[in-house]
Amino acid sequence: MRLVLLIGLFVVVACAGPETRIDGVVVAVDGGLSGVASFEIVTREGQRLRFVPGDGVDAFDDGAPLSHLNEHLQTGAGVRVIYVAEDGVLVALAVSDAP
Repeated sequence: MRLVLLIGLFVVVACAGPETRIDGVVVAVDGGLSGVASFEIVTREGQRLRFVPGDGVDAFDDGAPLSHLNEHLQTGAGVRVIYVAEDGVLVALAVSDAP
């Protein structure tokens, strides 16, 4: 049973690709107080990236709800996103205030 679980975990991780960390400024948020369906950032290099929150990602690392992205949108404060690319979709694994 453990071997089957380990093989399944390996397949999921292998399909997801390596984790990447990036900082940027929030330029769009699809969602409100009840939740965030997606959000977009612009990096320092000018690249615009769209993320969807991964399963269970409903808060910043410090515990603030993911809807806190709306405040970042209004203030221009930076965020850091750790993500993976899954079938062409950028999936946010963690979101925090940029250092």
